[in-house]
Amino acid sequence: MRGIRKKLFITYLIITGIIFLLFYLSQVVFIGKIYTYYKINQLKNYSLKIANALAKNDDKTANELMEESNAKVIVVTDTGNLIFGTHGNGQGYGIGLPKTYLNTDEKLSVVEFTHPSIGVKSLAVIRSFLYNKQNAKLVLTIPLSTITDTTVIFKSEFLLMLLICIVVIIIMSIVMSKKLTKPIDDLKYAAQNIASGNLDVKLDINTNDELEDLAMSMNSMAENLSKAEKFKRDLIANITHDLKTPLGLIKGYCEMLLDFYGEDKEKRNKYLNAALDEVDRMSKMIDDVLSLSKFQSGLVKLKISSFNLKSLVDDVVLSFEPLLHGKNINIVTENLDVIVNGDVELLRRVIMNLLSNSIKSISESGLITISSILENNHVKVIVSDTGKGIEREKLQNVFKKFYKGDNKGTGLGLAIVKEILDLHGSEYKIDSEINKGTSFYFTLNKADI
Repeated sequence: MRGIRKKLFITYLIITGIIFLLFYLSQVVFIGKIYTYYKINQLKNYSLKIANALAKNDDKTANELMEESNAKVIVVTDTGNLIFGTHGNGQGYGIGLPKTYLNTDEKLSVVEFTHPSIGVKSLAVIRSFLYNKQNAKLVLTIPLSTITDTTVIFKSEFLLMLLICIVVIIIMSIVMSKKLTKPIDDLKYAAQNIASGNLDVKLDINTNDELEDLAMSMNSMAENLSKAEKFKRDLIANITHDLKTPLGLIKGYCEMLLDFYGEDKEKRNKYLNAALDEVDRMSKMIDDVLSLSKFQSGLVKLKISSFNLKSLVDDVVLSFEPLLHGKNINIVTENLDVIVNGDVELLRRVIMNLLSNSIKSISESGLITISSILENNHVKVIVSDTGKGIEREKLQNVFKKFYKGDNKGTGLGLAIVKEILDLHGSEYKIDSEINKGTSFYFTLNKADI
C-alpha cells in the first residue's frame, strides 16, 4: 500500500479515531453523571407519587410504588418517629442515614452518604410533606453501586463495540481506498500506454465525478492523437505520391533539355514552362499542407475587420482573368455591395478556392455566379456554377483532407475552406447535381454601420 491509497487509508483511520474519541468523551466519560442524573429524577418522581398516596392514606398504592421504585423507603415525622417504611428501627432507621439530613426545612433535597456500620455508599432523596396533619419526611435511598455497576457494564460493552467497529472500519478503509484509487491506477496505465504510442486506449470509468471527466478527456485526447497520427500517415503517403509525379515530370523535361541541341526556341520554352508549372503545383501543394496544419493546430488568429464584400470578390475575380483566358467561362456577380465582418485575407482564400473548384468543374463553357442574400444579421454568400456536378454519395467527403473527387489538385482546397469558415463560426453547405452544377453557401456577419 503506497501513495494515495495509503493516504486515504490513514485519513479514514484518523477521522474514525476522532469520531470515536468524541463519542467516548460524550458518552463513556459522562455516562456516570448522566445515569446518576436519571436515577435522581426517577427517585424524585417516585417520592412525589408516594407522598401523595400517603397523604391520601392510600397505603396500597404507596406500597406498590415503593416496590416499583426498587428503593429503600421510610417515612419519619419531624419528631423522629418512624411511621412508615420498608425497614425497621435500626441505625439511621435501618438505612444508615444520618439524622442531621432530616433536620432540614427544604421541600426536596438530594444527598449522598455512607452507611456508618457497613460502609455502603448510598444516594437519598428526601421530600417534606404532611402526613395526617404532621410534618413528615419521605426518604428513598439506593446504593450508589447500582449506578456505578451499570456504568461499568456500559463501558465494557462500548469497548467491545469499539473493537468490532475498528476491525470493520479497517476492512472498509482498505476496500474503499482501493476502490477510490482504482480509477487513478487506470488513468495512470492509460497515460503510460499513450506515452508509449498505444493510442487504442479506451477508459471506462463511471464515478460521476472529476475522475470520470478526466477519463473522458483522456479518451478524447487518445482519439485526437490517433486522428493526428492517421493524418500524419496520410499526409506522408499523399505528399509522397503527389510529389513523385511532378518531380518525375520535371526530371524528364530537364533531361530532354540536356539532350536537346537544336535551336528550336519554341520547344525549349515549352519544356521549361511545363517544368515551371509542375514546380508551381508542388509549391501550392506544400503551401496548402502548411496552411491546413496551421488551422488545425489553432495557431491562426482571426483579424476581424469590416469590409465591402463586392470589393473583395472583384479582386479575386480579377486575379483569375489569366486563367480564364481562352476559355468560354463567364463569371457574374450579383447583390454583393454589402459590408461584412471577417478576416479579409482568409475569406479571400475561401472565395479563391471555391472559384478555382468551379472553374475546374467546367470542361468547355459555362457560367459561374457569385451572389449574396441578406438574412437577418447575416449575409449568405453563394458561389454556384454550371459544371459537371458531384455525385450525391460523394458530397459527404468533399471536406475531407486529400479527398479528390476528380483525381485533380491536392484535395486540400475545401478542407482549408472548412477550417476558415469554422474559425468564423459560419454556417456552410454544398449542393450539387450531376451535369447541372454545384452551389456552395456560407454565411458572414453583417457589419453594423
